Amino acid sequence: MPANAIWILCVFIAYFAVLISIAVVRSRHMDDMSDYVLGGRKMGFFTSALSAASSAASGWTMLVLPGLAFAAGMMHLWTVASIILGHWFAWTVLARRIRRYSMAAENSLTLPEFLEKRFGDTSGALRTLSGLIGIYFITLYVCSGLIAGAKLLEVVFGLDDMGQGHNIGVIISLIAVVSYTFIGGFLAVSRTDVFQSLIMLAGFIIIPVTLILTVSNPFQGLESTAPGFWNPFTDKENSQLGVLFFLSSVGWGLGAFGAHRIISRFMAVQRESDILRSRNVGAAWVVLIFLFALLMGLVAAPALLDRGIVLPDAEKLYLIVAETFFHPVVAGLLLTAVIAAVMSTADSQLLLASAIATDDLPVIQRITYSMRTQARVWMGRAMLVLVGIIAAAISIVSPESVFALVSLAWGGMGAAFGPALILALYWRRFNRWGALAAVATGTIVSTWWWLAGLGYERYSTVADLLGFHATVEHMEALGVWNINPGVPGFVASIVAAYIVTRLTAPPPVEVVETFDQVNGPGWNEGEALAAPAPSEL
Repeated sequence: MPANAIWILCVFIAYFAVLISIAVVRSRHMDDMSDYVLGGRKMGFFTSALSAASSAASGWTMLVLPGLAFAAGMMHLWTVASIILGHWFAWTVLARRIRRYSMAAENSLTLPEFLEKRFGDTSGALRTLSGLIGIYFITLYVCSGLIAGAKLLEVVFGLDDMGQGHNIGVIISLIAVVSYTFIGGFLAVSRTDVFQSLIMLAGFIIIPVTLILTVSNPFQGLESTAPGFWNPFTDKENSQLGVLFFLSSVGWGLGAFGAHRIISRFMAVQRESDILRSRNVGAAWVVLIFLFALLMGLVAAPALLDRGIVLPDAEKLYLIVAETFFHPVVAGLLLTAVIAAVMSTADSQLLLASAIATDDLPVIQRITYSMRTQARVWMGRAMLVLVGIIAAAISIVSPESVFALVSLAWGGMGAAFGPALILALYWRRFNRWGALAAVATGTIVSTWWWLAGLGYERYSTVADLLGFHATVEHMEALGVWNINPGVPGFVASIVAAYIVTRLTAPPPVEVVETFDQVNGPGWNEGEALAAPAPSEL
């Protein structure tokens, strides 16, 4: 174990002691599944703002985004701009209506449950499909968090990054996340998100400011090797950015419209009047965290060049910089920001996955609904552990890069659920068949696109069987498969939703009446919570 690891370990232990303390305190306020999953819809504007914002900032933000800026330069300003706008528009477009509608839809706790109640779907098909797809993307996101946590432990404690060291890092990361989420549920996750969001922001302010003040030429020294590094309209070789790059950047913003963990924060806001303040506070935090992440990656390049340090894995940039330029105690504090980013996303994802598995999958749902209220909470906890174990197993067997996993988990979730949710909230004519088509199409197209971009071997085999291998290769040569999978998936999902809805019967009168009630001037929150949801005839 490296000499400075003892100092860092002490900081980590103190940090986790705070998290467990918060979880224990919040667990006393948890009586049923509504408290466990949505905190009883009693989340204040500040907590909802920072919880939603920090849930959007995962290990990808701490490890991958600075690495992208470090490797490619200012061109990733557009990625940051897309994420900021996506977060702001998600609050603006979705928050008020999904909070209202989830109440009117029999106080729905999860997005799959809401979709079922929104369309009065008594078949269970929409809820089951949405639940399975939600767990699919959520599990991938948890994998990215566990791998990011493992990378942190590998750097700090000198673990092997390919063998047993990586496996140990994944398991320790899983235990850390599950511990306080298991104890405290949604309220613990939300309160720790506030604490962790402030730590993340502090880390991203301290590191780039320190580098700027300590390095002689923080914005120079790359002119010969990367002439376009500081130009947002060119890559580092000074070649003009193309349309495909800008399209791909859009995908990082679209993910917010389908991210279950962000939508659950919208549902949990205590008062509708708090939504505007929550959006503004959250947007301010997102602007700061992502701009400072970009700045850190930019100034770290000349700083490491000045020290003669070569970085083989750009995703470890934050970790190396913290250890290189700071005292072990300060480095430990800065590295807890990486833990905070990993935990604030992974805990939300695991909680959502357990809620979906418990409440939205037919077989488990039947078992859960036969239990008493407190027993349902324990079933949710059991599902949380199970999903976590599955994610850990995938992370050990197939340790993809954090960037690759998040590009599908984030973009794919936006493609699968974003169009369906937006249309459900704004289009009276939209029906359950259109919603089914949207969710399925977004998932299939985004996953297909992602596999093509990875050059997955079995993907080529499928392309051969379907007879369009030449087209796939031509698109690969043009760089089309490098577009964030959320973009083509989102577009295809909207098209499928519109066509299928127009070709099928309009929704029942009861469904349309509920739509008008929720979106009309006569909305009454108390009446909505007391009224039964319509059923499709």
